Amino acid sequence: MIPLRSQRSPLKGLLAHVYSSDFLDNINTGICVHDSSGAIIDCNVVAAELLGVPVADLVGRMPLDERLSSVCEDGTKFPPLDHPALRTVRTGLGCRDVVMGLDIPGRARRWISIDTYPIAEDGELLGAISAFDDISVQQLEHHSLKLLTEVNRFVMATEGESESLQSLCSALVELGPYALACIAVKSREVDGSIEFIHAAGVTGYLYEGMASWSGEREIGRGPIGTAMRTGATQTMNDLANHPLFEPWRDRAAAFGLNSCVAIPFAPGGRMAVLVVYDHHVYAFEDATVRGLEEIAREVEFGALHLISMRQVEAALDGTISALGHITETRDPYTAGHQSNVGLLAAAIGRHLGLEPRMLKLILLSGQVHDIGKTAVPAEILSRPGRLSALEYELVRRHSEIGSEILSRASLPWPIADVALRHHERMDGSGYPSGLKGGEIILPARIVAVADVVEAMTHHRPYRHELGLERALAEVTAGSGTLFDADVVRSCLAVFADGFLFESSLGRDSH
Repeated sequence: MIPLRSQRSPLKGLLAHVYSSDFLDNINTGICVHDSSGAIIDCNVVAAELLGVPVADLVGRMPLDERLSSVCEDGTKFPPLDHPALRTVRTGLGCRDVVMGLDIPGRARRWISIDTYPIAEDGELLGAISAFDDISVQQLEHHSLKLLTEVNRFVMATEGESESLQSLCSALVELGPYALACIAVKSREVDGSIEFIHAAGVTGYLYEGMASWSGEREIGRGPIGTAMRTGATQTMNDLANHPLFEPWRDRAAAFGLNSCVAIPFAPGGRMAVLVVYDHHVYAFEDATVRGLEEIAREVEFGALHLISMRQVEAALDGTISALGHITETRDPYTAGHQSNVGLLAAAIGRHLGLEPRMLKLILLSGQVHDIGKTAVPAEILSRPGRLSALEYELVRRHSEIGSEILSRASLPWPIADVALRHHERMDGSGYPSGLKGGEIILPARIVAVADVVEAMTHHRPYRHELGLERALAEVTAGSGTLFDADVVRSCLAVFADGFLFESSLGRDSH
């Protein structure tokens, strides 16, 4: 440390033992001594290096003057009067683990963690000592992990590849926070050209034909074209002075862009480049770039996952459609019944606030809830008149048979369980197991109401249609005893909101 240049003798005496050795100049922690106003009166060489200011220039400064630009963890400007050293000389209380980002000209943002300690003698506050460590690597890794988590949440909440890629750009700008994020691909119309398919932030910077992936053109030797051509990440941390950024230098300056990284990846199997710009010089250190590359890989995987999920969903939809068709071709009165039950059940579930994935599964469950009727003789299903006790027992068996069929097809929960339980009733009077109340899964309780309403609304071989008003009155009368009261209320609400069945063909619901 340098000698004290000007300070009252009590403080000199109190700290004299510190200056008897070179201890503080040989540790990795920055140390500053502040007088009672908070001004820096001494420091070790580590502090000067961390703050990016020569020792001689640091002494006499306030902790945060206009030459020491700093930010909070959220990127907002650090209030100068909130510097922990100034708080300590005001209050006499030390501060612990205050995180601050330092924007030093010509260098990447440096993050430090500051502790402060009051210096007092005989009850008089003489000043403070601030000790700070460089936590840039830890902070960047933490930020990258947090950003990765949040971007994944953004992207996985989407339902398609295009939406997920736009969400990636938006998340990087909103959460990064970066000035501009965009995704570039090879143009399918103009040879050698690049087009931007998604972007967020200062998108006015982008324009058609601004980059090429051809190395024979000057605009192809920038970060985007080089990343596209080589498949390697390109980082430019000082756009104003990088020799390969000449074609875009003035435009970047106009938009306040000073550094960028271009990361090649292949969402959905198509070669693309994720380009991220920052207002700061040297914004993309190795740890930051690694974090962004990991995000690109995760989104790349997510896009493939979405494609796989769409394929699985298409296969599931096809399977359900085929199973439903098998049931309905055996009995003209069931044509459309399962489809309508599925639609009404999904509408009820939506009113109940169920999440989209569950709504889709309830829809599919309704579409095959009567698949077990394929084991019931067709003449029983379509014959007018009342059924005998034996015939009725054969019909009752359809719920168990349907569950067995759907279980063997390895369809997702709760499809097979709904087929098994949609004739159970809240008071235990249903079949096949006589379950009560909460023992019956919610999707089955929903399909039970939808099944009764749909069946009563349409024609049967043994009776004419009873109409919607009669059907709703029936489930209302059984609310809380036969049917889940919340489900019944939601059923009434969706019809009040204008729900309509897709067709009025005859159905069956024994």
